Amino acid sequence: MKALLLIVHGSRKASSTTEIAQLAKNIAKQSHDFNHVRHSFLELAQPKVDAAIEELVLLGCQEIVLMPYFLAQGFHVAQDLPEILTQAQSAHGQVNFKLLKHFGAAQQMPHWILEYVAGENV
Repeated sequence: MKALLLIVHGSRKASSTTEIAQLAKNIAKQSHDFNHVRHSFLELAQPKVDAAIEELVLLGCQEIVLMPYFLAQGFHVAQDLPEILTQAQSAHGQVNFKLLKHFGAAQQMPHWILEYVAGENV
């Protein structure tokens, strides 16, 4: 089984947490190769990344793709996420983890921004 785990900073604002949960649900509704799509937070909200990983492992996922939903490579992306990856690999040697580059590093980002702006009829 294969899973996609969105990783977000987190917020104390409930509507922000709800927005991310809805994003994960919307992704899950799309056509893809993942058996499970989940979201998680580094700080300030639940579920935390390690708890989401544990859930996916308990569900039987043998491959977990970690998707950092961050626009820039700050401290969390540069340091925290590689540490989380190392801990997950150590705790679950039978699972193949893949940590993607942060969302803002996607080569398609300039195109997506221009497409979005064009759609807003600016």
